[in-house]
Amino acid sequence: MVTFRPAQLSDSYAVAKGVTMALHLEEQEQQLRWFEQICRRDDVLYSWRNALLAEEDGQVVGLCLCYDGADYHETRLRTFALLSDGKEGEEDNMDLAHFEDETGPGEYYIDSLAVWPEYRRRGIARQLMMRQIDAGRKLDVVKATLLVDPDNPSAQQLYRECGFLHECEVYAFGQIFWKWELKY
Repeated sequence: MVTFRPAQLSDSYAVAKGVTMALHLEEQEQQLRWFEQICRRDDVLYSWRNALLAEEDGQVVGLCLCYDGADYHETRLRTFALLSDGKEGEEDNMDLAHFEDETGPGEYYIDSLAVWPEYRRRGIARQLMMRQIDAGRKLDVVKATLLVDPDNPSAQQLYRECGFLHECEVYAFGQIFWKWELKY
């Protein structure tokens, strides 16, 4: 039986794993351990405090990470400064000034949704989403928002079934995403 609970500080590794999975990044143990240290912080986008976890038999099997968009810009700059500190080579100094903010005041932003591969197709992602949508309703926001890759029809189907509608396009992290919203 799958249960749901807010993450705790001790779940920071699972949060790092889930966010890495949601962002389609390589899951190398050394990188996960480094990212875990960022997830242990309170002042970053990927903080353990922002995650709802799905568990089965005491093991984390999925997560949905969300937050109020009011402080997004400052928190994004802090988060990505930390992330770029841990990377060598490639594009470690991503110029965030050229990217639009993904979210802002009045929005409850659904940043990352992931279910471990062996637990997919069991409705866990939908349950995580619906629980986080309900959590957003309790805040002083007018809508829930998220970004979706235009080339990910299965995610689009899930979001549509949860009540989200396409709002606009956003250029972030070097590509165009569709921003979807669900008004409260």
